[in-house]
Amino acid sequence: MPQAMWTGYLSFGLVSVPVALYSASQDRSIRFNQLHKGTTHRVRYRKVDEVTGEELSGEDIVRGFAVEGGDYVVIEDGELRELAPGRSELIDVTDFVELKEIDPVYFQKTYYLAPRNASAEKAYGLLCEAMAREAKVGIATFVMRDKQYLVAVRPNERALILETLAFADEIRPARSVLPDLALTWDFTERELEMAGQLIGSMSTTWDPSRYHDTYRERVLALVEAKRAGRPAAPAEAEPQANVLDLVAALEASVARARGARPASERPARRRDAPARAEQQTFSGMSRAELLALAAERDVQGRTKMTKLQLVKALTDAEAAQAARSAS
Repeated sequence: MPQAMWTGYLSFGLVSVPVALYSASQDRSIRFNQLHKGTTHRVRYRKVDEVTGEELSGEDIVRGFAVEGGDYVVIEDGELRELAPGRSELIDVTDFVELKEIDPVYFQKTYYLAPRNASAEKAYGLLCEAMAREAKVGIATFVMRDKQYLVAVRPNERALILETLAFADEIRPARSVLPDLALTWDFTERELEMAGQLIGSMSTTWDPSRYHDTYRERVLALVEAKRAGRPAAPAEAEPQANVLDLVAALEASVARARGARPASERPARRRDAPARAEQQTFSGMSRAELLALAAERDVQGRTKMTKLQLVKALTDAEAAQAARSAS
Protein backbone atom coordinates (compact mmCIF):
# COMPACT_ATOMS: atom_id res chain seq x y z
CA MET A 1 0.00 0.00 0.00
CA PRO A 2 1.37 3.47 -0.88
CA GLN A 3 2.39 5.86 1.87
CA ALA A 4 -0.32 8.23 3.09
CA MET A 5 0.17 11.90 2.20
CA TRP A 6 -1.78 13.09 5.23
CA THR A 7 -3.46 11.56 8.25
CA GLY A 8 -6.13 13.02 10.49
CA TYR A 9 -9.86 12.90 11.13
CA LEU A 10 -12.91 13.29 8.91
CA SER A 11 -15.53 15.05 11.02
CA PHE A 12 -19.26 15.35 10.35
CA GLY A 13 -21.52 16.43 13.19
CA LEU A 14 -20.11 14.91 16.38
CA VAL A 15 -18.56 11.93 14.55
CA SER A 16 -14.80 11.92 13.86
CA VAL A 17 -13.38 9.13 11.69
CA PRO A 18 -9.58 8.50 11.62
CA VAL A 19 -8.61 8.68 7.93
CA ALA A 20 -5.56 8.73 5.67
CA LEU A 21 -5.20 10.55 2.35
CA TYR A 22 -3.72 8.98 -0.80
CA SER A 23 -3.22 10.43 -4.28
CA ALA A 24 -5.69 8.95 -6.78
CA SER A 25 -3.68 9.79 -9.90
CA GLN A 26 -0.12 9.78 -11.18
CA ASP A 27 1.60 12.13 -13.58
CA ARG A 28 2.90 10.21 -16.60
CA SER A 29 4.07 13.25 -18.56
CA ILE A 30 7.29 12.74 -20.49
CA ARG A 31 10.09 14.85 -19.04
CA PHE A 32 13.27 15.93 -20.80
CA ASN A 33 16.63 17.05 -19.45
CA GLN A 34 18.31 20.07 -20.98
CA LEU A 35 21.71 19.32 -22.56
CA HIS A 36 24.56 21.36 -23.98
CA LYS A 37 24.05 21.04 -27.75
CA GLY A 38 26.38 18.49 -29.32
CA THR A 39 27.13 16.83 -25.97
CA THR A 40 25.39 14.82 -23.28
CA HIS A 41 26.30 17.37 -20.63
CA ARG A 42 23.38 18.35 -18.38
CA VAL A 43 22.56 22.04 -18.09
CA ARG A 44 22.30 23.19 -14.46
CA TYR A 45 20.83 26.32 -12.99
CA ARG A 46 22.44 28.44 -10.33
CA LYS A 47 20.96 31.25 -8.22
CA VAL A 48 22.83 34.42 -9.10
CA ASP A 49 22.53 38.06 -7.97
CA GLU A 50 21.25 39.76 -11.14
CA VAL A 51 23.32 42.92 -10.44
CA THR A 52 26.67 41.60 -9.20
CA GLY A 53 26.59 38.16 -10.87
CA GLU A 54 27.56 36.56 -7.54
CA GLU A 55 26.38 32.97 -7.04
CA LEU A 56 24.32 32.68 -3.83
CA SER A 57 23.70 29.90 -1.33
CA GLY A 58 20.33 29.24 0.30
CA GLU A 59 21.26 31.10 3.50
CA ASP A 60 21.95 34.24 1.47
CA ILE A 61 18.43 34.35 0.02
CA VAL A 62 15.32 35.90 1.64
CA ARG A 63 11.72 36.29 0.44
CA GLY A 64 10.61 39.63 -1.01
CA PHE A 65 7.10 40.78 -1.97
CA ALA A 66 7.07 43.24 -4.87
CA VAL A 67 5.28 46.54 -4.23
CA GLU A 68 4.88 49.77 -6.19
CA GLY A 69 7.92 51.61 -7.46
CA GLY A 70 10.06 48.52 -7.89
CA ASP A 71 10.53 48.10 -4.15
CA TYR A 72 10.25 44.92 -2.10
CA VAL A 73 8.97 44.13 1.39
CA VAL A 74 11.20 41.44 2.92
CA ILE A 75 9.32 38.71 4.82
CA GLU A 76 11.19 36.35 7.15
CA ASP A 77 10.40 32.63 7.31
CA GLY A 78 9.53 32.94 11.01
CA GLU A 79 6.94 35.61 10.23
CA LEU A 80 5.30 33.31 7.69
CA ARG A 81 5.24 30.43 10.15
CA GLU A 82 3.36 32.58 12.64
CA LEU A 83 0.68 33.33 10.02
CA ALA A 84 0.50 29.85 8.51
CA PRO A 85 -2.50 27.67 9.41
CA GLY A 86 -0.19 25.03 10.88
CA ARG A 87 -0.72 21.28 10.77
CA SER A 88 -4.41 20.51 10.99
CA GLU A 89 -5.67 17.02 11.74
CA LEU A 90 -9.27 17.70 10.81
CA ILE A 91 -11.31 17.57 7.62
CA ASP A 92 -14.34 19.38 8.98
CA VAL A 93 -17.48 18.82 6.88
CA THR A 94 -19.69 21.89 7.29
CA ASP A 95 -22.22 21.41 4.47
CA PHE A 96 -23.69 18.74 2.21
CA VAL A 97 -24.65 19.64 -1.38
CA GLU A 98 -25.56 17.87 -4.60
CA LEU A 99 -22.59 17.07 -6.81
CA LYS A 100 -24.28 18.54 -9.88
CA GLU A 101 -24.39 21.93 -8.14
CA ILE A 102 -20.57 22.20 -8.29
CA ASP A 103 -19.33 23.50 -11.63
CA PRO A 104 -16.44 21.22 -12.80
CA VAL A 105 -14.29 24.34 -13.24
CA TYR A 106 -13.77 24.29 -9.45
CA PHE A 107 -12.29 20.76 -9.31
CA GLN A 108 -8.49 20.54 -9.05
CA LYS A 109 -6.99 17.25 -7.80
CA THR A 110 -8.40 13.91 -6.66
CA TYR A 111 -7.42 11.85 -3.61
CA TYR A 112 -8.68 8.71 -1.88
CA LEU A 113 -9.72 8.83 1.76
CA ALA A 114 -9.33 5.53 3.63
CA PRO A 115 -10.04 4.51 7.24
CA ARG A 116 -6.80 4.43 9.23
CA ASN A 117 -7.66 1.33 11.23
CA ALA A 118 -10.24 -1.43 11.57
CA SER A 119 -12.13 0.37 14.34
CA ALA A 120 -12.82 3.28 11.98
CA GLU A 121 -14.29 1.18 9.18
CA LYS A 122 -17.90 1.11 10.43
CA ALA A 123 -18.22 4.90 10.78
CA TYR A 124 -16.37 5.35 7.48
CA GLY A 125 -18.68 2.90 5.73
CA LEU A 126 -21.78 4.47 7.29
CA LEU A 127 -20.84 7.92 5.97
CA CYS A 128 -20.01 6.49 2.54
CA GLU A 129 -23.33 4.61 2.31
CA ALA A 130 -25.43 7.48 3.68
CA MET A 131 -23.91 10.00 1.26
CA ALA A 132 -24.52 7.64 -1.66
CA ARG A 133 -28.12 7.07 -0.58
CA GLU A 134 -28.79 10.78 -0.15
CA ALA A 135 -26.82 11.65 -3.34
CA LYS A 136 -24.85 14.31 -1.46
CA VAL A 137 -21.21 15.36 -1.20
CA GLY A 138 -19.62 16.95 1.85
CA ILE A 139 -17.94 20.36 1.67
CA ALA A 140 -15.03 20.88 4.06
CA THR A 141 -11.70 22.61 4.59
CA PHE A 142 -8.45 21.15 5.84
CA VAL A 143 -4.77 22.00 6.02
CA MET A 144 -1.95 20.06 4.36
CA ARG A 145 1.66 21.22 4.08
CA ASP A 146 0.93 24.69 5.44
CA LYS A 147 -1.80 25.34 2.88
CA GLN A 148 -5.53 25.42 3.44
CA TYR A 149 -7.77 23.61 0.95
CA LEU A 150 -11.46 23.74 0.17
CA VAL A 151 -12.58 20.17 -0.61
CA ALA A 152 -15.55 18.06 -1.65
CA VAL A 153 -15.83 14.58 -0.12
CA ARG A 154 -17.96 12.15 -2.12
CA PRO A 155 -18.65 8.42 -2.26
CA ASN A 156 -17.24 6.39 -5.16
CA GLU A 157 -17.95 2.65 -5.33
CA ARG A 158 -17.02 1.61 -1.75
CA ALA A 159 -14.52 4.37 -1.01
CA LEU A 160 -14.57 8.07 -0.28
CA ILE A 161 -13.04 10.50 -2.77
CA LEU A 162 -11.66 13.88 -1.72
CA GLU A 163 -11.52 16.53 -4.45
CA THR A 164 -9.63 19.76 -3.82
CA LEU A 165 -11.58 22.77 -5.07
CA ALA A 166 -10.61 26.27 -6.12
CA PHE A 167 -11.86 29.07 -3.90
CA ALA A 168 -14.38 31.40 -5.54
CA ASP A 169 -11.87 34.24 -6.00
CA GLU A 170 -9.46 31.89 -7.81
CA ILE A 171 -11.86 31.31 -10.72
CA ARG A 172 -11.79 33.96 -13.43
CA PRO A 173 -15.27 34.75 -14.85
CA ALA A 174 -15.59 33.84 -18.53
CA ARG A 175 -16.56 37.43 -19.36
CA SER A 176 -13.26 38.75 -17.98
CA VAL A 177 -11.27 36.25 -20.05
CA LEU A 178 -13.42 36.42 -23.21
CA PRO A 179 -14.82 39.97 -23.26
CA ASP A 180 -15.57 39.88 -27.00
CA LEU A 181 -17.55 36.63 -26.96
CA ALA A 182 -21.12 37.16 -28.19
CA LEU A 183 -23.94 36.73 -25.69
CA THR A 184 -26.33 35.40 -28.34
CA TRP A 185 -25.84 33.49 -31.59
CA ASP A 186 -27.83 33.49 -34.79
CA PHE A 187 -28.18 29.98 -36.19
CA THR A 188 -30.86 28.18 -38.17
CA GLU A 189 -33.05 25.35 -36.95
CA ARG A 190 -31.36 23.10 -39.56
CA GLU A 191 -27.93 23.83 -38.06
CA LEU A 192 -29.20 23.08 -34.56
CA GLU A 193 -30.88 19.87 -35.76
CA MET A 194 -27.71 18.62 -37.49
CA ALA A 195 -25.58 19.48 -34.43
CA GLY A 196 -28.02 17.46 -32.32
CA GLN A 197 -27.76 14.53 -34.72
CA LEU A 198 -23.98 14.70 -34.54
CA ILE A 199 -24.06 14.64 -30.74
CA GLY A 200 -26.48 11.70 -30.86
CA SER A 201 -24.37 9.75 -33.34
CA MET A 202 -21.24 10.26 -31.20
CA SER A 203 -22.94 9.50 -27.85
CA THR A 204 -21.76 6.42 -25.96
CA THR A 205 -21.24 5.19 -22.41
CA TRP A 206 -18.22 6.50 -20.49
CA ASP A 207 -15.29 4.08 -20.66
CA PRO A 208 -11.99 5.69 -19.58
CA SER A 209 -9.98 2.76 -20.97
CA ARG A 210 -10.86 3.91 -24.50
CA TYR A 211 -8.76 7.05 -24.17
CA HIS A 212 -4.98 7.22 -24.29
CA ASP A 213 -2.31 9.89 -24.27
CA THR A 214 -1.55 9.60 -27.98
CA TYR A 215 0.97 12.46 -27.85
CA ARG A 216 2.97 10.61 -25.20
CA GLU A 217 2.83 7.46 -27.37
CA ARG A 218 4.13 9.39 -30.40
CA VAL A 219 6.96 10.96 -28.39
CA LEU A 220 8.03 7.54 -27.07
CA ALA A 221 7.85 6.14 -30.62
CA LEU A 222 10.03 9.04 -31.81
CA VAL A 223 12.58 8.35 -29.05
CA GLU A 224 12.68 4.66 -29.95
CA ALA A 225 12.98 5.39 -33.69
CA LYS A 226 15.87 7.81 -33.19
CA ARG A 227 17.56 5.41 -30.80
CA ALA A 228 17.31 2.66 -33.44
CA GLY A 229 18.42 4.97 -36.26
CA ARG A 230 15.07 4.80 -38.06
CA PRO A 231 13.31 7.80 -39.65
CA ALA A 232 10.56 9.33 -37.55
CA ALA A 233 6.93 8.89 -38.60
CA PRO A 234 5.52 11.91 -40.48
CA ALA A 235 3.44 14.34 -38.46
CA GLU A 236 -0.31 14.49 -38.95
CA ALA A 237 -1.74 17.38 -40.94
CA GLU A 238 -2.97 20.34 -38.92
CA PRO A 239 -6.79 20.64 -38.72
CA GLN A 240 -8.34 23.37 -40.87
CA ALA A 241 -11.24 25.65 -39.94
CA ASN A 242 -14.43 24.66 -41.77
CA VAL A 243 -17.20 26.67 -40.14
CA LEU A 244 -18.18 28.71 -43.20
CA ASP A 245 -20.77 26.11 -44.26
CA LEU A 246 -21.90 24.66 -40.95
CA VAL A 247 -24.63 22.43 -42.33
CA ALA A 248 -22.29 20.75 -44.84
CA ALA A 249 -19.62 20.28 -42.18
CA LEU A 250 -22.16 18.86 -39.72
CA GLU A 251 -23.65 16.49 -42.30
CA ALA A 252 -20.18 15.19 -43.16
CA SER A 253 -19.42 14.81 -39.45
CA VAL A 254 -22.59 12.79 -38.84
CA ALA A 255 -21.75 10.50 -41.76
CA ARG A 256 -18.20 10.02 -40.47
CA ALA A 257 -19.36 9.33 -36.90
CA ARG A 258 -21.82 6.72 -38.12
CA GLY A 259 -19.08 5.12 -40.18
CA ALA A 260 -16.88 4.87 -37.09
CA ARG A 261 -19.37 2.73 -35.18
CA PRO A 262 -18.47 -0.91 -34.43
CA ALA A 263 -19.39 -3.30 -37.21
CA SER A 264 -22.12 -4.87 -35.04
CA GLU A 265 -23.86 -1.47 -34.80
CA ARG A 266 -23.59 -0.54 -38.50
CA PRO A 267 -25.75 -1.72 -41.40
CA ALA A 268 -24.02 -4.42 -43.44
CA ARG A 269 -22.07 -3.03 -46.38
CA ARG A 270 -23.09 -4.29 -49.79
CA ARG A 271 -20.65 -6.80 -51.17
CA ASP A 272 -20.29 -4.85 -54.38
CA ALA A 273 -19.49 -1.56 -52.62
CA PRO A 274 -16.08 -0.37 -53.81
CA ALA A 275 -13.16 -0.37 -51.40
CA ARG A 276 -12.46 3.25 -52.42
CA ALA A 277 -15.61 4.44 -50.63
CA GLU A 278 -14.50 2.65 -47.46
CA GLN A 279 -11.06 4.23 -47.75
CA GLN A 280 -12.64 7.67 -48.07
CA THR A 281 -14.59 7.01 -44.85
CA PHE A 282 -11.41 5.98 -43.05
CA SER A 283 -9.53 8.99 -44.39
CA GLY A 284 -12.06 11.31 -42.81
CA MET A 285 -11.43 9.91 -39.33
CA SER A 286 -8.96 11.21 -36.79
CA ARG A 287 -6.02 9.01 -35.78
CA ALA A 288 -7.66 8.36 -32.41
CA GLU A 289 -10.81 7.09 -34.14
CA LEU A 290 -8.73 4.96 -36.49
CA LEU A 291 -6.82 3.47 -33.55
CA ALA A 292 -10.08 2.60 -31.79
CA LEU A 293 -11.40 0.92 -34.93
CA ALA A 294 -8.09 -0.89 -35.47
CA ALA A 295 -8.22 -2.18 -31.90
CA GLU A 296 -11.74 -3.49 -32.50
CA ARG A 297 -10.56 -5.33 -35.63
CA ASP A 298 -7.33 -6.50 -33.98
CA VAL A 299 -4.99 -4.84 -36.47
CA GLN A 300 -1.49 -5.85 -35.40
CA GLY A 301 1.12 -3.12 -34.81
CA ARG A 302 -1.56 -0.41 -34.87
CA THR A 303 -0.11 1.78 -32.10
CA LYS A 304 3.06 2.41 -34.11
CA MET A 305 1.25 3.21 -37.38
CA THR A 306 0.83 6.66 -38.85
CA LYS A 307 -2.62 7.84 -39.85
CA LEU A 308 -2.03 6.88 -43.50
CA GLN A 309 -0.81 3.44 -42.48
CA LEU A 310 -3.90 2.94 -40.33
CA VAL A 311 -6.17 3.92 -43.24
CA LYS A 312 -4.43 1.38 -45.50
CA ALA A 313 -4.48 -1.37 -42.87
CA LEU A 314 -8.20 -0.88 -42.20
CA THR A 315 -8.98 -0.73 -45.91
CA ASP A 316 -7.06 -3.97 -46.48
CA ALA A 317 -8.88 -5.59 -43.56
CA GLU A 318 -12.25 -4.56 -45.04
CA ALA A 319 -11.27 -5.94 -48.44
CA ALA A 320 -10.12 -9.23 -46.90
CA GLN A 321 -13.37 -9.53 -44.94
CA ALA A 322 -15.41 -8.83 -48.09
CA ALA A 323 -13.44 -11.49 -49.99
CA ARG A 324 -14.07 -14.04 -47.25
CA SER A 325 -17.78 -13.20 -47.21
CA ALA A 326 -18.00 -13.59 -50.98
CA SER A 327 -16.28 -17.00 -51.05
